[in-house]
Amino acid sequence: MSLNRGIINPLQQISLHKCFQCGSDLILVSEKKETMEGSRFPQTTSIYRCPNTACQEEKDRETAKRIKLKNQRLADTKKRLKLKLKKKN
Repeated sequence: MSLNRGIINPLQQISLHKCFQCGSDLILVSEKKETMEGSRFPQTTSIYRCPNTACQEEKDRETAKRIKLKNQRLADTKKRLKLKLKKKN
């Protein structure tokens, strides 16, 4: 089985983390450190991509679906709140 590795940007680093679906070494795309107000320690957010194109495309589809569902739930909640306000008035 050959994996489609694609072109790796030299600025991106191959990490020690493995993809939980296909087992490939993940590529570190970006890392952001920020200190939240009221917190003593910085919060680190890292974004990784799988070099296996088919695997990454599947994860991208799942992420887009999750974001769409989240936005739909938010819109539904706003709609319910507006209806409650109208009923009170």
